[in-house]
Amino acid sequence: MQVATPWIYSAKFDLAAIIGPPVVITAIVLAFGGRLAQLGEQPTWLWILLVLGVDVAHVYSSLFRTYFDKEEFRRRKTLYVAVPAICWLGGIAIYALWGPAVFWTGVAYFAIYHFVRQQYGFLMLYRRGEPVGDLNYRIDQIAIYMATVYPLVYWHTYGRNFQWFSEFEVFRIPYVWPEHVCRAIYVLSLGSFAIKEFQRWRATGTFNLGKCLLLAATAAAWGTAIIVFNADLTFTLINIVAHGVPYMALIWIYQYRKRVNKPQTENRFLRFFQLKYVPIYVLAVMGFAYFEEGMWDWFIWREHPNVFGAFYVPASATVLMILVPLLTMPQITHYVLDAYIWRVNKKGKEEVRAVIG
Repeated sequence: MQVATPWIYSAKFDLAAIIGPPVVITAIVLAFGGRLAQLGEQPTWLWILLVLGVDVAHVYSSLFRTYFDKEEFRRRKTLYVAVPAICWLGGIAIYALWGPAVFWTGVAYFAIYHFVRQQYGFLMLYRRGEPVGDLNYRIDQIAIYMATVYPLVYWHTYGRNFQWFSEFEVFRIPYVWPEHVCRAIYVLSLGSFAIKEFQRWRATGTFNLGKCLLLAATAAAWGTAIIVFNADLTFTLINIVAHGVPYMALIWIYQYRKRVNKPQTENRFLRFFQLKYVPIYVLAVMGFAYFEEGMWDWFIWREHPNVFGAFYVPASATVLMILVPLLTMPQITHYVLDAYIWRVNKKGKEEVRAVIG
């Protein structure tokens, strides 16, 4: 069998940093999920590792692909200036007109959409070079979407003992038949994908290992987090690690390859993307995350005085109307820009294709 996977960087890197994290964290939850489900609140060290080190940090890692890269910033300056302002002002308008409940519901569903689309984007990167628009392409699309959408439909139908955000509850589907229909499509789409890939191997002798592992890891992670277990910590572990770690790795390797592919570039920022600077990259995004979470704790949540100190500034309703959208603005900006910076058009003219291959 010939493995014909267009790896994002290499088999070792992809298996360790892109596909590996959801596989490893899912395996841990499957092995120890019963014990984890019995835990109450997260230990402080785990909260720091998950929330500061991955969840919030991965949002700020996109700065290294956009605002910190002067060449990239100049290329899309209007977009990068306008999006944060629109996200903040739009957030203020929603918060003021409809209140915090509607605001947090909107943020949560935007986050869910972003998580679903990230897995779709990764699968599309792994199927580079394969035909677009044919039946095989549609099967790939449906399979990766159902790997994430079906667990979400299950959650909305039966309810679970966890939340995406503390201020958010999913809408309940009042009937079970949509879940039954979705389950059938889910099984059919994954089965069709497996049959298609087997037939392709039989016909050509090639096998896209990366694409198949990415789909399997996605289905396993989302199914385990939402359906198999019904606890906040098990959901949080898989949800954060499976999404955040691959994204931070993708940012770094993209800029690393950009530096390698442009050795004579005048963009000095790209010199940062060397193995010896990886710890600085991790510490930098964690520093941004610490500052943001500190602001949340000082002005709003007051949940981790042992991490951020007992300092607290009471905020009026008017201040919250401005401050809450401001603090969520980096997150929303990250969601919006993510739809642009990884887009690869069919003609292959986008810079993403030029760098990744």
